Amino acid sequence: MGAVARYALAVQFPGIWTIAAVNVAGSLLLGLVAALLGPDRLWRLFLGVGVLGGYTTFSTFAVDAVHHPATAAVYVTVTLAGALTAARVGMAAGEAWRHRSATR
Repeated sequence: MGAVARYALAVQFPGIWTIAAVNVAGSLLLGLVAALLGPDRLWRLFLGVGVLGGYTTFSTFAVDAVHHPATAAVYVTVTLAGALTAARVGMAAGEAWRHRSATR
């Protein structure tokens, strides 16, 4: 499901920046899933590794960086910094959501 969604976006919006956006969005969602579902859940494996693992594509990111040397430094920096920041934001949002739900 994730790979199909990524493919549809890449067809609709061709170019390396679509892959960067997909990887950043996928990292945000992965952080959210990890924080909401905890470490021992089958849903976390299904959604995190399965769906979001198929959605994100760091192998295509690496190939794109090699094939676009003029923008490689910016592309790598934006993708990695964006993905790491998005994952942390997703985790913080998930933790806050879980905390709010637990106090009700």
